[in-house]
Amino acid sequence: MRRRATRPNVFRGLKRFGVFSTDWKYILVPTAGAYLTPFLFGLWFGYVPLGFPLGLFTFLVLLGTFNYLRLSKPECWLSQRFDAMADRWAPFRAPLGSELDKADWIRD
Repeated sequence: MRRRATRPNVFRGLKRFGVFSTDWKYILVPTAGAYLTPFLFGLWFGYVPLGFPLGLFTFLVLLGTFNYLRLSKPECWLSQRFDAMADRWAPFRAPLGSELDKADWIRD
């Protein structure tokens, strides 16, 4: 049997429509909200439920926004940005409860 060529970037993130697979949750959740909300309130535009054009518009705007952001930002930029906002942009974080306990290698 001869050796087969291996792909060098096996662990690189996958992109679909220019968006990394880890960022699709930030597109699909608001799109689902924009699509389902008009159905809950019974909003129609003529014979067309308002959820269809609103969901499609939300999807296209978010997809374009993420494609624009990905041109200059690293892969996990958005999730790290949300983590920093949750930590109130602190340059360091306070130690967690389990980190305050003595480690096994520290002796009295």
